[in-house]
Amino acid sequence: MLRNKMGEPNQAHSQLQRVMRIQERHDVPRHEFGSTLCNLAAVNAALGEHEKSKVLYQSVLNTQEKQYGMWHPEIATTLSNIAMVHMALGEYEEAKDALERTKKIRSRVYGKNHPLVASTMANLASVSYTMGDLKGAMSLNEEALEIQQACYSDAHPLVAVTIKNMAMIENSRGDYDKAKSLYERVLKMEEVIYGELHPAIASTLNNLADCVLEQGETAKAAVLFQRAMETNEIVYGREHPDVARNLNNLGRAFKEMGDYDGAKSKLTSALQMKQKRYGEAHINLVPTLMNLGDLFNLTKQPNKAREVLSRALKITEKKIGMKHPDAAKILRLLGNSFYLMGDLATSEKLLNKSLDILEQIYETDHPYILATRADLGSCTRPGAAQRIF
Repeated sequence: MLRNKMGEPNQAHSQLQRVMRIQERHDVPRHEFGSTLCNLAAVNAALGEHEKSKVLYQSVLNTQEKQYGMWHPEIATTLSNIAMVHMALGEYEEAKDALERTKKIRSRVYGKNHPLVASTMANLASVSYTMGDLKGAMSLNEEALEIQQACYSDAHPLVAVTIKNMAMIENSRGDYDKAKSLYERVLKMEEVIYGELHPAIASTLNNLADCVLEQGETAKAAVLFQRAMETNEIVYGREHPDVARNLNNLGRAFKEMGDYDGAKSKLTSALQMKQKRYGEAHINLVPTLMNLGDLFNLTKQPNKAREVLSRALKITEKKIGMKHPDAAKILRLLGNSFYLMGDLATSEKLLNKSLDILEQIYETDHPYILATRADLGSCTRPGAAQRIF
C-alpha cells in the first residue's frame, strides 16, 4: 500500500491485483487474503471506483464478523472505510450508521479518549456537515481536535484533517476570514507532512480557493483551483472525480470573472465526467447543475436555467431532503429564473421557501440570508446570485 499512500494509486492497483491472483492460486490464510482485499478496496476508492470499493469492503466485513464476532477493532476499521465510501456515493445516512457503530466499538475497546475514537468523531462531523447540521459538526470536530492535540504533534495528518473540517464549517457559516486563516494553517501543515504534490494538498487548495472566491478574489481563486486540478491530474489522471470537481470550481470562478464561455466549457466538461462516473441522478452532479443554472440566469437564458435547476432540486430532494442548504440555494436560483421569465408570483414563492430553509440553518446576518432577502425586496439583480456554490 506504499504507492497508494504516496499518491500513486494506479501502480498500487496493478500490484495488488497480481498479489490477489497469487494468493487465490495458493490458498493463503483468510486473514492475509482479507488484508489484500482491504488494500484493493482502498485503492479503488482512491481511483474513484467507489461501488467496487464498497463491494470489496462488504466482503471483508462479512468475513470478519464470522471470524471475530461484532466487537473486534478490525471490524471498526472496515466499518469506517465503508462509511467513507458511502460518503463518496452520497449515501449519508448509511455513512452515519456505519460510523456510529465504529464509534461504539472503538470506545468499548480503547476508551473514549483514544485517537481512533477522535478520528471517528471527525468523520461523523463530516457527515453532519454534509447533511447540513453545522452546529453538530462543529461540536464533534472540537471534541475530536481536543483528543488529537493531546495525542499528536501539531504537524499530524489527522490534526490537519480536523482543522480543515472546522474551516469548512466556518466557510459555510459565512466567516470567511476565519475559514481562510484555518485553511492557510492546514496548507502549511500538509506541505510539511506530504511535500507539494499530494491529494490532501489539492483538497486544501480547492477549499482555500472556494473561500477566497466567496471574498470576491476571483483571479486568486482561479489560480488555486487550477493548481489543485493539476495536482489531481498528475496523481489520479484526467478522468478522476476530483478532477471533475476541480473543473466545476474553475467553471464557477470563470463565471464570477464574467468569462461565461470559459465557464460553460468547464462546467459542461465537469457534468459529462460526473454523469459518466455516477449516472444521471447522483448527488455529486448537483453543484455543477447549480452553477450551470446560475450561468444561464446570468446570460439571460432562464428556460435553460429552469431545466437544469429543476433537475438539481429533484436529486437534492430525493438524496438529502429539502432542509439542506443546497435545497435553499437551488430554490433561490429558480426564483431568479422565474423573475427573468416575468413570473413574479412564482419567483416570490420560491424565494420565500429558500429563506425559510436558510433561517433554520444560519444566523440572521449570514450572507445567503441577506442576499435572498435582497432578492425578495427588490430583485434588482436577478440571476446575480451570491457566490454560494
